[in-house]
Amino acid sequence: MSYEHLKVNLLFNEVKEEVFRAGTLFAPMNSPHEAAFVIEEEWEEYRQEVFKHNTSKPDRDTRPRQREELIQLAAMCMRAILDTIDNPKEAK
Repeated sequence: MSYEHLKVNLLFNEVKEEVFRAGTLFAPMNSPHEAAFVIEEEWEEYRQEVFKHNTSKPDRDTRPRQREELIQLAAMCMRAILDTIDNPKEAK
């Protein structure tokens, strides 16, 4: 396995753990609309770290927090697929 494959696998494991962690804290997403709002919220949190909190000063490096937000964003994208695409609710 190459170094790049190893890095991807390690990152995927972090995202997977976040999917499971979030699953214990929050109910499944009920619709694609709800999923879009959740994903938008995570995207906005990442944007805030990049544009509002991050500055060129070394003591203001928010890359670790940006990474956390991107892992949460990826996890919510996976949950959206699992909750609303691969396991759609029955039409009422």
